[in-house]
Amino acid sequence: MSELAKDKRRGPPKEGPGNGGRGKSKPIIAEADFEESGQRNVRKRGVSASVRRHKKGTPAIEGASETPVDDQIQDDRMEDDDMEDRRIDDADFETSEDESLGPIVNIRRKKGKDGQFIAETSSVTSRRARTEIPAWTVSDPVPGGPEDGSIIPSFLGHVAYGIWTGKEERGTLKCQSRHAVCKRLSAWHHDASDEVKHLIAESGLGHLPDIMFSHLDIPLLSAFVERWQPDTNSFYLPFGEMTITLHDVWIILRIPVDGKVVSDKPGKQLLLASCIEILGISMDDLLANSTKHYENGGVLIESIFRNCGRGLSAEVEAIAWMWLTLGCTLFVDKTGHRVKPACLWEVRDGVADAKDYSWGSATLAYLFRQLGIASRGDCHGLSGCLTLLQAWIYEYFPCFRPQRDRLITEIGTPRACSWSVSGTECTEIRLQSLRARIDSLTADEVSWLPFGGDPAAVLQRTAYMGWIVYRDIVEPYMSARFVRQLGYVQSIPSPILRPEKAVRAWNSKLYNVEMAQIGAVDGWQGFPMTCMLPLTLLEPATVLAGACHPAYLEWYARFSHPQVLSSDVTASRGRPSRSNIDYWVNRFSSLSQRNLTRITAASAPFAIPEIDHSISESTTDLERLIADLRLAD
Repeated sequence: MSELAKDKRRGPPKEGPGNGGRGKSKPIIAEADFEESGQRNVRKRGVSASVRRHKKGTPAIEGASETPVDDQIQDDRMEDDDMEDRRIDDADFETSEDESLGPIVNIRRKKGKDGQFIAETSSVTSRRARTEIPAWTVSDPVPGGPEDGSIIPSFLGHVAYGIWTGKEERGTLKCQSRHAVCKRLSAWHHDASDEVKHLIAESGLGHLPDIMFSHLDIPLLSAFVERWQPDTNSFYLPFGEMTITLHDVWIILRIPVDGKVVSDKPGKQLLLASCIEILGISMDDLLANSTKHYENGGVLIESIFRNCGRGLSAEVEAIAWMWLTLGCTLFVDKTGHRVKPACLWEVRDGVADAKDYSWGSATLAYLFRQLGIASRGDCHGLSGCLTLLQAWIYEYFPCFRPQRDRLITEIGTPRACSWSVSGTECTEIRLQSLRARIDSLTADEVSWLPFGGDPAAVLQRTAYMGWIVYRDIVEPYMSARFVRQLGYVQSIPSPILRPEKAVRAWNSKLYNVEMAQIGAVDGWQGFPMTCMLPLTLLEPATVLAGACHPAYLEWYARFSHPQVLSSDVTASRGRPSRSNIDYWVNRFSSLSQRNLTRITAASAPFAIPEIDHSISESTTDLERLIADLRLAD
């Protein structure tokens, strides 16, 4: 019998590795780059001719495809609609059984003949697939990035990777601000009746429209977003990680941190019913195109001002005011002239209910999610409470500070009020300069405890270790990664908290992180009996603020990306002006403290050579600082 006849009698090859599959279901094709390895393997995988034609023209570039994987998938779908039926979610491949990418059921990695790591479903699954790990996950050392991708596995989808390799230059972000609405809210509050003012005061949030910055330093915010890693929810700087703590939120904004989590996820009909009750209109009027009340999932801001500003009961007026305040200060989105109905939910029965919620943790969870999305390579916008982010930069980094309006603020006054914020130059040149300046930052230039010592004693919640929540957004808060901001010596932190599923590709529209909300809420409610950083086991930084163990720096260099620029770039504004008193006082103070520590440590009997060496080092550092001051504008 001829070979052709034998093939016909045997029928088509079965599915799966080793032809061990059963049934007639089509094999799964993952949303990841697909390398060919011979016609036999292609036939087994069931790849269409259109996919093969497309992949033949796709170059392999250092572990990532030239075209983002999501764009490749879209092209494949356009050519072959049948691919939709055989798709595996990218999230299934962000993690795997090995330590570098975390645990996941039924997925293992192996090295193929071409040297590329591939992921393959295990034999316990009935439908088997074999494909490469998504192009945005780290499997090998990355130039300019981590040697080991177990901490930040999504680095290849990060904007910093594009900047380092020169493949992407997105420039400054479009930063969302609602300053004009905040001015109108302040005027509304000023003219409101005493009863309305009293109701708003009970919420503890009545000051928010007045403290939002009138100007945003867009290049500065853009440069810091390039340092944000959503896998750890921290900024990656040359000397280690830093983040915005719950204590920072409380001091800068003065909003409640303790309290119930903002975790309700009401359905659309319930939200719309609450909207029409406050607006005093019918559902038909709300949804009618001619009335201009509701559009693309949001209620028009002008509609709320028009319908609730005057003539209603004090309670309804206060609720409407709070609705706009939450949507235009803490939870700013990219809808422009609209506000989400969900911002109304916690105050729909009265603004006094607002004081029972942890708005600080909700604000931080929402901002963390927006920073994560903005860190993706193709994202060009940033939302959230950007006043909080900008004020945090000012507090911790004196070299970027403007002049203060008030050096001393009254107890209980939000620190955001102390800054004199004016318009800044928004150019690509300034962004490049700020990138270079941050690349050269040292730990000595950071004000590690800007609000005084022992933040965890002032606000115990800042030592929380777990998940923070805002509705369907659940984000990790890992205080062990930034103990220097709590007054302790930084050591190698504990393993990161991983989501159940995550897609952090280059394409920000596909960004998605999933975590069980019930466990997050239970952890928050169980504090401090559970989910608390063991402060008693940490070493206080009594000698030098911002100190860290040498092993930490070695570990950090392996698992991080300390710099964003791949070459030395001269920062035209590398040294703050001499008028920035905060910066220079902080540098002289830090240097004096370090020099005193050196000489004290070398002051043992008969240790004259050590003392001479310490004095020489101190003199060199002081001369360098004086030279910087002379070169400053």
